Amino acid sequence: MLSRTWVFPAIAFALSLAGLPQAVRAHGGVGQDPWNPAHLSNLPSDIRGHVKKWEAACGAPIAAAQQFALYLTIPGTQFVALHFDDFQCRNKIAVCNASGCLHEVYVANHGRYRKVLTVRARDVRLISERNAAFVEIQDGSREGRTLLRWSGSRFLNWAGTRN
Repeated sequence: MLSRTWVFPAIAFALSLAGLPQAVRAHGGVGQDPWNPAHLSNLPSDIRGHVKKWEAACGAPIAAAQQFALYLTIPGTQFVALHFDDFQCRNKIAVCNASGCLHEVYVANHGRYRKVLTVRARDVRLISERNAAFVEIQDGSREGRTLLRWSGSRFLNWAGTRN
């Protein structure tokens, strides 16, 4: 049997939450639209043009969450990784399947961006260590991990240590 000293404070706490606006209770108090159009419109124009092509496959309209595009800069080089698991697409199978979701990495070259990596994976992380760029690819299994290192023109398998 529950003691009254515990029940009454719990009820009071639950009632206090009931009066709070929905946005405060969800997402740790962040009340903004997670699919803000600025997440796509702020992309570099080369990349934005490529992403817009997904509207036909997705059944439009498309949108992206804040973590859709992540940037990494090492001396002289900037990378952009697109995470299609943070991409709003009505036809989700167009960008995600059993292998994972589409991830693309672009590199800036003379003011233009070119795609240097396309993979379907559970996750992709850009990593900078000692002025070198790495991509860590997590495949569908929890243990599967591939590490690639930027060679100056493309990403190559890396068997060495990062430190």
